[in-house]
Amino acid sequence: STTLSFAQNSYTAKKEMTLHFKGEDGTNGAAVVWNPDKKVYYSVIAGNETYPLETFLSGGSVQYTGTAGLDTRGIWYNPKTQKLEGNGAGEVGIFTHNMNASGEPRDAEVVISGQCQPDFQSVGAFEPKKQVIYYFYDGKIYTYKRKTGKASKSFELKNSPVGISSLNSTTVVYTGRKSEELGLYDFDAKKVYLFDLKGNYKASVSLPSGSIAPDMFRFSFANGNIWLYDIDSRTWTGYSF
Repeated sequence: STTLSFAQNSYTAKKEMTLHFKGEDGTNGAAVVWNPDKKVYYSVIAGNETYPLETFLSGGSVQYTGTAGLDTRGIWYNPKTQKLEGNGAGEVGIFTHNMNASGEPRDAEVVISGQCQPDFQSVGAFEPKKQVIYYFYDGKIYTYKRKTGKASKSFELKNSPVGISSLNSTTVVYTGRKSEELGLYDFDAKKVYLFDLKGNYKASVSLPSGSIAPDMFRFSFANGNIWLYDIDSRTWTGYSF
């Protein structure tokens, strides 16, 4: 079809590794983060300030188990501030975590209060060079400035192979891949669709048939891998492509 003809690449993903939560509270994995300076992963469960925030060694084993400290949605590592950062639900705003020498996060501090995102549930995806945060809501990509927490622009998806009803409603991921920077998850087809920074559809990534299919949260990208979170096993699975 003319819609699909705009895709330049088609990839197939394969399982690489898993991250298993030690903490038992909550259900919705919000995001996976890679800290290239300390060579550790982070992940948090969305929905409550007491839900787990955990650090994992590069091989996947748990290094540290703590609590989110606030109702987290997106998290990311900012190499400029050398802190773990994120956005909270609704009016929580943008926050930071100081870290110890091993990269383990400490108490959260809100640095920009108020709703710094298009929707209450929005999970932010951070772009470190431009210091902007991307969000997906109701068929559009929104760009917010990290420094101010203010919206700077938005754009529609162009030539998307599916309608928004098939896409994970809370989450866009930032991949850092040239012309394939933004990713959205089609939970019906078990595919990630990659778009450039103008919203043009560029590629698809097919996930294994046995992978999970979250329609909210539980989808992330870190250290070159797509991550999907299984509620029953409390495990993130990373897929390379």
